[in-house]
Amino acid sequence: MPNRKGARNAYYFFVREKLPELQRRGLPVARVPDAIPLCSRDWAVSGARPAPWEGRPGLDPATSLGVHTGKSHRAPGLCGWSAPGSPPPQEAYSLLRPAVLGNIFYFLNIYSHGELPSPCEQRFLPCEIGCVKYSLQDGITADFHRFVDPGEVPRGFRFHCQAASDATHKIPISGFELSNAGHPVVLRELYSFVRPNRGRWPPVYCKSDDWYRVNWCLKWMAKENQLELHSVENLVVELYQRKLQKEPSKTWVRNLLDVFVWDYSSNTRCKWHEENDILFCALASCKKTAYCISNTLASVYGVSLTTAHLPLQDYDSTNNINPKVVVLDAGRFQVIFFEFVLNYFGQTSTRGRGITRLLESLETLSKSSSN
Repeated sequence: MPNRKGARNAYYFFVREKLPELQRRGLPVARVPDAIPLCSRDWAVSGARPAPWEGRPGLDPATSLGVHTGKSHRAPGLCGWSAPGSPPPQEAYSLLRPAVLGNIFYFLNIYSHGELPSPCEQRFLPCEIGCVKYSLQDGITADFHRFVDPGEVPRGFRFHCQAASDATHKIPISGFELSNAGHPVVLRELYSFVRPNRGRWPPVYCKSDDWYRVNWCLKWMAKENQLELHSVENLVVELYQRKLQKEPSKTWVRNLLDVFVWDYSSNTRCKWHEENDILFCALASCKKTAYCISNTLASVYGVSLTTAHLPLQDYDSTNNINPKVVVLDAGRFQVIFFEFVLNYFGQTSTRGRGITRLLESLETLSKSSSN
């Protein structure tokens, strides 16, 4: 028997009216379900009633709007992860202290020169570590970033590793002057950044898709790893449960954290990735996780957003096109296809901020033609 769609309510039509504005800002929203996570703050600011799912246990945002999500049935309780190489299920006890607003969270990511083939005992070659210290009350209060000398690359795998690097973060395997410290030194510096509180190490979070790689690298870099790694999706679920007494779906939480709107925001990527206009940056991935949580949960917890919560100077709520907001393809790879277009419009170089200059050129042409 096919699923029956629920009745469309006021929030559905509010989101539908916001859809063209979000699309003009370059956000990847094609349908109402895509825009759900991006409209809750505007809905709260408008003075309307809470969103339909807020305060109603077990109600999913998409299904509350009469939208079929296609998700399968799942067991009750917190989001569980059963796939190989995924983080373990959330423990029965809470990782949150009673004063949730002041809780300190550390978001961590470790990039590598690709995953080594199965004949090699070593699975990854760590090359970049990013970490941020965050709370709902104060936003990002400190950040940590280091490049790591990967050491000796297994014979026969150098070309494989460099090809994987070129496809994403583009960090060279050898001869990279910024990666002048080996993993033991970098790990000690990371431990100094994530300091124990009253003798206990605070929990560290990363996205579930990155958990296996990050956890493997932590164990490989230390004889006895001190950091306990958890999935940030479980954290978001628990933050919602603590305030609204309801559990959002795993699909909705994953989509919430998988956005591109801050890819080109200032002070997000490390200096090297910023100067070379490369999106894949370990520090940026941690900061964007913090931005997503701030953008969605600040209104829920009654927190006023600051520049420590979001890059507000880049958050343009008008109808103007922001050339820094660029929607990438589904594979999240930069496809350098616009050299011909730039040459067609009289540009002579594609180095630097090629995408930004392309959009600025198109916007200028649009304005001149309208005049």
